[in-house]
Amino acid sequence: MNAPGERFDEATLATLEFPLVIEQIAAYATCGPGGGSVRVLRPYPDRAQAEEDLGLVDDAVSMFHAGTEFAFGGAVDFADALERAEVGGVLGGLELRDIARSERALATATASIKKWSTEHEKGERSTFTVDRRGLASLAAKRVETSSLTRRLETAVDDDGVLTDAASSELARLRRQQRSLSDDIRKRVDSIVRDASTAKLLTEAIVTTRGGRYVVPVRADSAGQVLGVVHGQSASGATVYVEPMACVEANNRLRGLEAEEERETQRVLAELSALVSAQVDALRCNGALVARLDSIGARARWAVAMRALAPRLIDATSIRIAHGRHPLLRRAAVPLDVEVGRDADAVVISGPNMGGKTVVLKTIGLFCVLAHCGIPVPASAGTEIGEFDHIACIIGDEQSIANNLSSFAAHLRALRSAIDRAAPRSLVLVDEIGSGTEPGAGAALAQACVEALLAAGTRIVVTTHYAQLKVFAASRDRVANASMLFDAATHEPTYMLAMGVPGQSLAFALADSIGMDDTIVRRAETLQGEDAQRLERAFANLAEERERLHEQSAAAERELDRLRTVETELRERVAAADKERQSFERRASEALDRAVQTVRDELIAKAERSESDARRQRTGANVEATDAMRRTMADIRRSLGLDQTAPAGAAPNAYAVGDRVYVRTFGQTGVVSEVFDRDVLVTMGSVKAVVSRTDLTRDPAVTAKDAGGETRTKSVQHAESRMASLDASTSIDVRGMRVDEAMPIVDKALDDASLAGLATLRVIHGKGTGQLGRGIRDFLKGHAQVQGAAFAPDNQGGTGVTVITLR
Repeated sequence: MNAPGERFDEATLATLEFPLVIEQIAAYATCGPGGGSVRVLRPYPDRAQAEEDLGLVDDAVSMFHAGTEFAFGGAVDFADALERAEVGGVLGGLELRDIARSERALATATASIKKWSTEHEKGERSTFTVDRRGLASLAAKRVETSSLTRRLETAVDDDGVLTDAASSELARLRRQQRSLSDDIRKRVDSIVRDASTAKLLTEAIVTTRGGRYVVPVRADSAGQVLGVVHGQSASGATVYVEPMACVEANNRLRGLEAEEERETQRVLAELSALVSAQVDALRCNGALVARLDSIGARARWAVAMRALAPRLIDATSIRIAHGRHPLLRRAAVPLDVEVGRDADAVVISGPNMGGKTVVLKTIGLFCVLAHCGIPVPASAGTEIGEFDHIACIIGDEQSIANNLSSFAAHLRALRSAIDRAAPRSLVLVDEIGSGTEPGAGAALAQACVEALLAAGTRIVVTTHYAQLKVFAASRDRVANASMLFDAATHEPTYMLAMGVPGQSLAFALADSIGMDDTIVRRAETLQGEDAQRLERAFANLAEERERLHEQSAAAERELDRLRTVETELRERVAAADKERQSFERRASEALDRAVQTVRDELIAKAERSESDARRQRTGANVEATDAMRRTMADIRRSLGLDQTAPAGAAPNAYAVGDRVYVRTFGQTGVVSEVFDRDVLVTMGSVKAVVSRTDLTRDPAVTAKDAGGETRTKSVQHAESRMASLDASTSIDVRGMRVDEAMPIVDKALDDASLAGLATLRVIHGKGTGQLGRGIRDFLKGHAQVQGAAFAPDNQGGTGVTVITLR
């Protein structure tokens, strides 16, 4: 990582509390190298590097929001082990285990990143001013070490001990040890269980001393047990004797253990050589683990803080939208502030404890975070400019050792800032010119601000001086700002108001805490009339600003309401369209059922016919079926459910007087005049010029010509009803089922509305009343219906429904 640049020295970073924020972020790392990588983060000297990191963090945030994680649990910094392996050193089992774990964690994390990237390669990605590598491109930098990782994982267990799979010789030696150990244990057990020996023991157990199996013998009976003594208990009451029958076997066991140790060292040396052969790849992967985990930690912190990547710009300006200082424990009030666009200097005033210092630290901290590639807790629209130097003069810099008072230390810091002032400098000063006589302090503060402005520097200062507030109000490209207080309680709201100087509220606060009124009034007199007028002017400005803010908020609320209404209307239109499509589908299904019913009836009649006339009736049945199919196709076209032209119709041969069907209107009409490409069609009381390609022959006329006298009376009756809908003020649906009548009624409503009729009569008969109820339920909420009621008794009564059209 980069060492701290001159523009952000460590003292400035400490003043802005950058180290505390870095510790916050490091806590989100998943491994030691990742946390260490976060802790050494410093502002990049090149904006492109910061933008690249912000882009990578933004990718990681998108990945986490999608429910995909990448972590490096178990990864450690093994740089020291690599150095030893590189010069021929033998690594221990734990070191080899750590290398394997780190490589496995990296392989798993990069695979997860690549999978997410593949699935979302066409998804939405943030846009930065430079072309940046994606998170997947960074993950692709992993060097392949799978064979080494598998070898280490096979050879070393989680405790860093070589497994039997590490080598065949090691497995053989361990098998022999286990077999010999079991044999020795059985021999010793038999001695312990022997009645003549058991009475000489302090306990009937088998234990080990120095890797050899022994039995605990009472000290006064040690001479009665033949064997080798390997020590005694702390009290001296027990001696540990290796039975002579087991000495030779124990010797062989120790020999096998020595061989195992030699084989272990040989295997460790072999594994270390494998590591040494890939030391460059392992170093590269180790650095990648640290970088990816650093990116992940910043992304997790961004998710927790609701932080976004700011836009980094070349200009020397800052715009913070709804910014929140990340270290505030209370709920932070969003900060909106701009420096460098309309104003090169901002003078923030207002009573103490209002949050002025927090504003300064937030501005400086956001600059540092952004150029470290760390998102900032702010909303979209936040922009951070590029500064070569940032001076942050906050707090009491008194030094007894250097014989500096607070004011002297303050002046020294101001002098240093002015000496380094340049067009790409940002100077943040808390309580500028404070610590001395107010008149002299105010004059000195104004002079310093003027000097910094002359150097082209961007400045943000806080003050209590009225002189500096007046200066800001009268000088071009210098703006006042203030921390707002509640007018009733005088409590701080921590909100920054641009363009308005702050009030001191000294007398109001004195009144609120119960100070003697005589003293307060005397203080006002001593202040002078000019100062009081100035304070009142500031108060009026604050009130005017609050009034405008309320008006703006009201306008914004009204705009939100209108947006909501617009959304609701769009949803209603969409719902109506969906309902129309649903109705068309239901109507089509109803017609299909009607055709099937008629066909079934005709077939049933044919089956009941006499056998001697079967051929004739079969022919008639086929002919009737074809006629019904043609008739129902015509009905579909008249309802607008089928817009295909009848077979054999000449689409362009029309003459005055021809009856035609207009697809776009879904209506039939009469040709009134014929032009080259268009035709004038009269549909009831409406005339329209339509394209020839939008016309077909009137389905009713065409069907009549084609069908002749072969159609049944019921089909002809339905056809005549449909053909008479255009200009009729009533429609007869008696004898129909509800699902059959609905399309007819809906089509009649369209025709009546197009013709400009005020009412439409639907004759459904009385009968059981089911058809009438079904029609009235259908009319409820219909877009074209204003009301519906039964006709008077002398006009049909409950057998007729009179519809009032909108």
